[in-house]
Amino acid sequence: MSAPDPAEWADIAPHPGDHDLPAGRHELHRRQLLTAIAQQPRTRRRAFVSLRPALAAAALVLVAAGVGGGLAARSGDAPPAALPSAEASRPAVPPGPVAKIRAYGTVRQLTDTADLVVRGEVVSVADGQALYRVTEVLYRAPDVPVSTEITLGTDSAGVSGQSTVLYLARSGPQGPVYTPLSGDFGIFDVVGEAATSRSPAMSVTGLRAEDATGAGRAFVTTLAELRQLARERG
Repeated sequence: MSAPDPAEWADIAPHPGDHDLPAGRHELHRRQLLTAIAQQPRTRRRAFVSLRPALAAAALVLVAAGVGGGLAARSGDAPPAALPSAEASRPAVPPGPVAKIRAYGTVRQLTDTADLVVRGEVVSVADGQALYRVTEVLYRAPDVPVSTEITLGTDSAGVSGQSTVLYLARSGPQGPVYTPLSGDFGIFDVVGEAATSRSPAMSVTGLRAEDATGAGRAFVTTLAELRQLARERG
């Protein structure tokens, strides 16, 4: 917008008239007034125009800050870590035979679980294993080899010369190695025709049914009863 000519304001601005002013002073005042009025729009526009680059620069700064902040926030946020699968969470299990470990309440349970039930005695113990001489086989699973001497994967099956009945699980994938079921649960010491569970704490309480009154005591039965249960399994 161009500045208006002071002459165009002649009809608007009042003439100062003849006042008690020196000669020529009233014309000077009139020109100054018209000039001031003419310069006011130009000054406002110039001020407004001069602010536009500053506002534009400020807007660009705010936009750049916002975009940069968003990028920083997105780049700073690490993606959520994936939960491990159930398979990955499971502890690694070393390869090898799975021991049949549990508490047994009856001789029938021992008989139904065992791969081999034998009567005999320990011959020797070495390197954590025992050589066991078999006198009688009470039960043998169809795929289980047996001989007059077997290897036990434990050195706690008894002392040499002590007669026992063992309820055994096959534990050697590369050869015929056996272990008593659940440790002392699978060991009976034999004296004559009597068979007594090795441990009062780790002992069955009955032949075919559990007896709560026998808990915490060694269970005593006969070889004939042990043989009968083995025949019932077949």
